[in-house]
Amino acid sequence: MSRILYILIAIVMLGFIVTMHEFGHYLVGRLCGIGIVEFSVGFGPKLFGFRRKGIDYSLRLIPLGGYCSFVGEDAENPAPNAMNNQPVWKRFLTVFAGPAMNFVLAFAFCAILLANFIVAEYLPRIDYVYPDTPAAACGIEPGDVVTAVNGMAVSFDGEGMEAAREAILAAGHDGPIELSIERGGEAMTLDVTPAAVTDPASGSTSYQIGIAFGGRTYRPMEALGGSCGYMVEFTGEMLKALRDLVFHGSGVDEMMGPVGIISFVSDQVASDRLYAVVNLIFFLSLNVGIMNLLPLPALDGGRLVFLIVEGIRRKPVPPEKEGMIHAIGLGLLMMLIVFITYKDVLRLFVS
Repeated sequence: MSRILYILIAIVMLGFIVTMHEFGHYLVGRLCGIGIVEFSVGFGPKLFGFRRKGIDYSLRLIPLGGYCSFVGEDAENPAPNAMNNQPVWKRFLTVFAGPAMNFVLAFAFCAILLANFIVAEYLPRIDYVYPDTPAAACGIEPGDVVTAVNGMAVSFDGEGMEAAREAILAAGHDGPIELSIERGGEAMTLDVTPAAVTDPASGSTSYQIGIAFGGRTYRPMEALGGSCGYMVEFTGEMLKALRDLVFHGSGVDEMMGPVGIISFVSDQVASDRLYAVVNLIFFLSLNVGIMNLLPLPALDGGRLVFLIVEGIRRKPVPPEKEGMIHAIGLGLLMMLIVFITYKDVLRLFVS
């Protein structure tokens, strides 16, 4: 596939993540009875659309996201279903639903990632035989299962894989190793003499036969449980990176805007294909959810702060003041995006 196709895939992926964010607002807003003016997939000129139950639905030219426009969202509106006339809790849930949908999306793709690509447990099953090695010379093939090493039985689990690996390393310098393997239901025994391999970095020498053990991916319930742990771990790493960026300036040079993200995503998809698509949707969706919850003006987190203040004071912050703060925040955010995009473009030409 051409470079242009990978770029288009990256754009569609980012658009999908942002559209799901907006769908979260849309879904909870409707459940709360808040009126919706339009739900759009994409930005820019309208390609086509339709109207159903008083809501305009549209598909627009630029597929980098979308938006959900509510009645009375940015200005006072006397309509009973206007957002400005809803209780604080309904508005809070509707605003929070955008980042929440990103977390749901990240969780789903993390489960897909674990169930299809990530090794949950290594097994004494040979996944790869390196060419021009003792294993290749004696006829060992991918898919062979090691059942014994020098007469020592090997169980078909993670402990068995580790025992087989350690037995091969330990017995290597003593000469040929007797491997009992199972291939297609047939048992056989092979003698293989390990070769000395020196690590250029450390200078240490070990005896290897030239195989790599494979394993199994997560079972469905394991994937669901493991996704929670993965999300907590990645969230902690993202928050730490954000803290280091704010207080120490670490990672400023690695910041990317839309152009840099699209370039990075397209490169990853070109090299890792389906794995990259699943992994990046998980990572980017989690990132979008976290960033939108930051208590900054113009972001969902900033709006939630105003709603919390309103709930505590039992009266809203004057709309003109809140609007001014969000406008300033949006202006600063746009300036930052323009600056980062400029650096992205320079980076593309330099590289």
